[in-house]
Amino acid sequence: MFIEYLLLISTNLIFQTSRTYNARAIAKEDTMKVVWTSIIVKVSWIISTSIGIKSVFDGDIWLVITYVVTGTLGDYLGMIITYKNNA
Repeated sequence: MFIEYLLLISTNLIFQTSRTYNARAIAKEDTMKVVWTSIIVKVSWIISTSIGIKSVFDGDIWLVITYVVTGTLGDYLGMIITYKNNA
């Protein structure tokens, strides 16, 4: 159970942050950044989303809440990081 939480938190934060970074790379037409961030987005998305969906079917409300909270936190961190680094 602890491993699921740890894996969900880390992959969801990675997914949301890299997705924001990817969107900014697309806007700047930086092909290499788009390619490597797309790979990170897709791998982290499949892991975090599969855990999130499983938690809904299992009725694990705390894991669902963790999914939503870390997703929101990841969006926030993605914006902070990309604006700070002017990506």
